[in-house]
Amino acid sequence: MILPNRRFTAYVAEHPWERDAHGLPVPPRPGTTAASGPALPGAAVVQADGSWSLRADPRHWPLRPGDRLVDGAESWTITTARLCAVAVDGAADYIAITAALDPPLVP
Repeated sequence: MILPNRRFTAYVAEHPWERDAHGLPVPPRPGTTAASGPALPGAAVVQADGSWSLRADPRHWPLRPGDRLVDGAESWTITTARLCAVAVDGAADYIAITAALDPPLVP
């Protein structure tokens, strides 16, 4: 379990992304994302391999690869996001995210 240790604002791009002539998704231009709402509780933990494991409030859903979470001091680009519903109590629902810190930590 990861307890909230910060507040995230989500910056999301329009989805689905446009596709090129080969059918591959083309990410939106930098700076074309918009905040999806207010800052909400979340958590961030750096992993041994340098990636980050984030937990975000389900009110940020949907989040997709390429979207960003910002806590005021740091920013992460999402690589995977999965909505996790807790059957016993919906108040415990969360979004499980793997992300890359922008810019990455320098050892």
